Amino acid sequence: MDNIVKNIRRVGKVCGYQMALQFHEARTRAVFLILFLYLWGILSPVKEFAAVIDQQLSPWFFVVLMNDTVCSMIVFCLWCFLICDAPFRNDSYLYYAGRAGKMGWIWGEILFLFVFSGVFLLAVYIFTVILSIPRLDVTLEWGKVLGTLAYTDASFQFPVPVSFPVTVMSGIAPPKAALISFLLAWLAVFLLGMSVLFFNWCFRSSLGAAAGLFWIFLDITAENILDHRWLRFSPVSLSRLSNLMGRYQYLTPVWVLAFSGGILLLLTAVICVVTRRRKGMEGWEL
Repeated sequence: MDNIVKNIRRVGKVCGYQMALQFHEARTRAVFLILFLYLWGILSPVKEFAAVIDQQLSPWFFVVLMNDTVCSMIVFCLWCFLICDAPFRNDSYLYYAGRAGKMGWIWGEILFLFVFSGVFLLAVYIFTVILSIPRLDVTLEWGKVLGTLAYTDASFQFPVPVSFPVTVMSGIAPPKAALISFLLAWLAVFLLGMSVLFFNWCFRSSLGAAAGLFWIFLDITAENILDHRWLRFSPVSLSRLSNLMGRYQYLTPVWVLAFSGGILLLLTAVICVVTRRRKGMEGWEL
């Protein structure tokens, strides 16, 4: 029991070290700045419309954002750019790897990706709320602004560069839709991160970012070129709640959990096997 507690602490320390290191990186600040400016550009015409009709904006724009094909693609691309170097190794990482052990270090990296992916999406949500000020209205309803843009042609007049998930807005309460959208996006972002880690670590290459982008562009390709059944195999497609609302019979919550969970288990297992079989610090060089 003591060994289990010690191992958990070691994994937690590696995760904490990586979190602190990541927020000191210039790349992290640049990505969050780009994300903020992008969301500002998306929300500006929505706020303009709200001012014209003299109505407040509800805090549920995150649901709209993550159910739009182009917007979600850009968010996921920024995430892949942010973690393209996973597993993260700098001049002092060997100290933590030596203290935690090979398995403790790699599990710390996996835990970091899980936590940081949640932080990343939470930042997206917070940005949408902050950028709604001073038109923000804390309400449990979709509100007249989002409702009017979704059910009329007002979005073409202003023009709002997102598509509104009418099936989601008409069938699910905003808090529930926001929670489900957040969890689906978190699962997808974590899976992208694990794909990057898998290819970078197991193949000692920089192919991780390409693997992450493959998942993303598979979604765009399946939407516009391939048969829509290919959407089942893209985490980005599975992250959109609107796709699970009866639009495609073969996209169901059970399939999302089975496919994503299966891929995550496979990637984790192979990463752990590869790490365990490497002798000493073999392949750990920067």
